[in-house]
Amino acid sequence: MIVALITARGGSKGLPRKNILPMNGIPMIGWSIQAALGCSQIDACYVSSDDDEIIEVSTRLGAATVKRPAELATDTSSSEDAIAHFIQQLKERGVCPDQIALLQPTSPLRNSSHLDEAIQIYREKKADCVITVFEPKHSPVKAYKLDDEGRLEGLYSPNAPYQPRQQLPTAFQPNGAIYLFSVDAFNKQSGIPKTNVYPYVMSESDSVDIDDQQDFNLAELELRKRNETRI
Repeated sequence: MIVALITARGGSKGLPRKNILPMNGIPMIGWSIQAALGCSQIDACYVSSDDDEIIEVSTRLGAATVKRPAELATDTSSSEDAIAHFIQQLKERGVCPDQIALLQPTSPLRNSSHLDEAIQIYREKKADCVITVFEPKHSPVKAYKLDDEGRLEGLYSPNAPYQPRQQLPTAFQPNGAIYLFSVDAFNKQSGIPKTNVYPYVMSESDSVDIDDQQDFNLAELELRKRNETRI
């Protein structure tokens, strides 16, 4: 049994109330709910939130909900603490999923097809976790760090910043769209599994993560373009 978990707290400094702001006709969280409900391999979709309005909107859009304590929804709260609370709440309801697909509502361009493909990788690889990533235009392998004396040195190796990109390992950046993991492995490792982890590579254009108004406008424009293309 695979359940989708959308974690959506009420507080947001970069863009207040962003999870329920209208985005191309529906609240932003609705795009994640639609992705989960539209995936035949997802058995149930839940939203965990401390916010009554987010819970009301999510229920109206077809998701089941779990009320999260305020102390698990602060700026410094761990998402893994919220996941652990969610698992316990489901257990008390008699629901024991084998896997959880964690979907951040700030990734509205992730869709049902992405979920299907991530689940396929999870099963084929017998993974404990699949994480969505993208390959950034500027590889972090070529980045610098400061040594103890304040001097620049290669983050990956001394020569990496000076080598052609083609000669360096391919590096990926997580986009937060999907974390698909075994509940058993989560419980054993007290968090999202960090071993036996495989990537599902998404395009950079699908990897928009909403932090501020500029990100929101970019995602809304992209969704509008895609809707117009389908028409």
